[in-house]
Amino acid sequence: MKWKFLLCSTVVPLLFGQEPGFTEKISPLVKFSRRAPTVGWYVVEFHPDVSTNDARRIAVTTGIPVRENPDLRTQHLLIQATEQQLIELSNWDEVAYLFPASRELVRGEFVHGCAGGLTASGAMGQYVASIGDGWDGPGLGSAALSYAFGSVSNKIDVYTMRAEIQRAMSEWSRVVKVSFAESGNTASAKHAQIFFATGAHGDAYPFDGPGKVLAHTFYPAPPNSEPVAGDLHLDADEAWRVGSDLDLYSVVLHELGHALGLGHSDQPGAVMYPYYRLATALTQEDITAIQRLYAAPGSTSNPPPPNPPPPPTPSPNPNDTTPPTMKVVSPASTNILTSAATISLRGTASDTSGIKQVYWTTTSGGTGIASGTTDWSIPGIPLYTGTNYITVRAIDNAGNTSWRSLVVTRR
Repeated sequence: MKWKFLLCSTVVPLLFGQEPGFTEKISPLVKFSRRAPTVGWYVVEFHPDVSTNDARRIAVTTGIPVRENPDLRTQHLLIQATEQQLIELSNWDEVAYLFPASRELVRGEFVHGCAGGLTASGAMGQYVASIGDGWDGPGLGSAALSYAFGSVSNKIDVYTMRAEIQRAMSEWSRVVKVSFAESGNTASAKHAQIFFATGAHGDAYPFDGPGKVLAHTFYPAPPNSEPVAGDLHLDADEAWRVGSDLDLYSVVLHELGHALGLGHSDQPGAVMYPYYRLATALTQEDITAIQRLYAAPGSTSNPPPPNPPPPPTPSPNPNDTTPPTMKVVSPASTNILTSAATISLRGTASDTSGIKQVYWTTTSGGTGIASGTTDWSIPGIPLYTGTNYITVRAIDNAGNTSWRSLVVTRR
């Protein structure tokens, strides 16, 4: 049977004559002509709260033809447009992102869509190339991950299943300093559960039976915490195969990219493009992306940024190893969409030994100390246009630390 492409998403240089504020919505891969306008095929991603009818209405209002494709994700439309039409479309608040369409989508070949890496608050948009700093923290380092297999599918031999998943792990380990070791200690840190399931299976993302959603994966910590961080779930109802339609290796190779911290790529043909495709190895696009999170084999790891303030000196009590209890009260969500230039946070922290300090950092290098400890507040954290990752940490008097993270997208 012919391989069927599966759905799972990437951004363009400053447009000629474009006003500031548009570029973050249009993939850097979109090339704009300085002469005669050209027509190309693109995928439009709308924000999750935009209905399909409203999305189509916006395209029609802008005068853009829509190519029907029943296999597209709910928030995606396939369009044929000129550069000027893309700029006009990016003006709509409902539009989240525009990126190149693959040949398979344009030809109408059957595809499956990946919903993207998951957080406790939902899936991330196509415009998020990566989330957090990876398992190794800030800088380019290494990570030793453990994993365990749970329930399996009766659609594929268990030995073949294990071999194909481990082969996909080896492909990522080939290009970055990340190792995978099977372990029965499911309570350990940096541990991923891999299992097949049907329907509702304990998280907020039930499977839908054969077709459509094939798998989903949770990003590492932060933004997720254990025990769910890095977990990979596959739909047991799918007719999993090796080397052909619904190739297990290809799907797991893509999903492991999410487990390591990658979002979707805008590059058609890349393993991390939002529509799965039969793969034998990572492309250069995938390798470049993952090497922004982890060190390449044989390289010297870069030290983390020096911005975060040093933690207070631990107390002489070595028996206190319990981290403080911490909560972000405002905002209530950990995944925020805003047009504001700053965001303020408020929360609580407590510990039997007392709270020494609460401070915040961002992946863009920002840092600061909160006002207060038991009841703390952080006014006016600057936000860049696009995606901002904010981590708030509380340190008790024994040197134990707790953290909470937020993803704030500024339009």
